Amino acid sequence: MLIAFNFAGTGCRLLKRDKQATAEKKMEDADKKADAEYEKARKQHYDHQSKDAKKMMKQTEKNASKYNKPKKRKAFSGTKCG
Repeated sequence: MLIAFNFAGTGCRLLKRDKQATAEKKMEDADKKADAEYEKARKQHYDHQSKDAKKMMKQTEKNASKYNKPKKRKAFSGTKCG
């Protein structure tokens, strides 16, 4: 019985979301919507291209991923500090 009254007394605070959480949720939703719109536009742009252009776009994306991947640092570069 005491537990039920204790929970009922703090019930309003548990059900209300604080302003920061609400703002973060709105921002998250806006980001998701913007990402979806961007992907839709990108896909539509790709679909409107000719066969040769699509082939070139695929090759460019493949080359870009090869050149932009992070490079490993060597354990010993041969130079000493100090």
